[in-house]
Amino acid sequence: MQQFVYANEGKILLKELKEDDKHMIYEMYQDYNASKWWTSKELNQERYKILKEARGKVFGAVLNDSIIGHADLVMPESEEDSVYLIKLEIHDDYRRRKFGIELVRYSAIIMKELGYQSYVTWPNTDKSKGLYKKVGLKEIRKDPQLQIGIKEKVECQAEKKAKLSILDRPKDLEIIVGCPWGREYTWLKSFKAGANNLMDFKGPYVHRVAYNGLEGIVMMNGEELYIYAPQEASDKSRFIKELLIYGNNLAYDNGVKDLKINLRQEIWDQVKDINIWEIKLKEKRLEMRMDF
Repeated sequence: MQQFVYANEGKILLKELKEDDKHMIYEMYQDYNASKWWTSKELNQERYKILKEARGKVFGAVLNDSIIGHADLVMPESEEDSVYLIKLEIHDDYRRRKFGIELVRYSAIIMKELGYQSYVTWPNTDKSKGLYKKVGLKEIRKDPQLQIGIKEKVECQAEKKAKLSILDRPKDLEIIVGCPWGREYTWLKSFKAGANNLMDFKGPYVHRVAYNGLEGIVMMNGEELYIYAPQEASDKSRFIKELLIYGNNLAYDNGVKDLKINLRQEIWDQVKDINIWEIKLKEKRLEMRMDF
């Protein structure tokens, strides 16, 4: 399905971008500072490949055969889980003209037609939430997002049970540290970016870890720390702390000095006294959602 919207600049085509269109996103970023994945044609191509393999779709706003904005989504395996909007970007010259609203609305309509029941994203708390409210997304919660410095190795009681490969993605565990949406995309991006030495990704280093009769998975990819655990572990603070310590040591052993950590407020309340890192930045990560 394609759709046209009309603006002073002319007729804007909204459409899903296909294999032959992926170069257009790279070209859009050449007029101003590109974020990491769009600094080269090779990175642009790798990101597109990973996104498509992870059940992703890229929607673009096209004016005169050039992209002026794009929205990147990943679809979960179950229609009962939320579609996750990873990225919404409008070219600097076309911002504040409702093209972002049109792209979000267009992509949400398609997701609804495919049978999905909800649509979720993490917008900038101060700058972007107004756009999403106009489309119908509601503020759900604000949770801590930390930028931490790894200071030293710490005594850890958690025990390594196995090293995992790309084929061992945990399907029956919850993500209690890290972004809970786009699980396949996170997993594939971590492994493939690490294997191809893309940007600052390393490894990834993914271990199945046990502590006090419970097992979880710690994944450190040089950028972020993820912890997967059974549902009953979400209120067991000592277990979570031990896996966080394990992740800290995993980063230290592999020369990673800084990591980003996203976690729910209720998890942070249990572990904020852990005091093993230098917290360089603490922000609030806004979650917004729309049910169809």
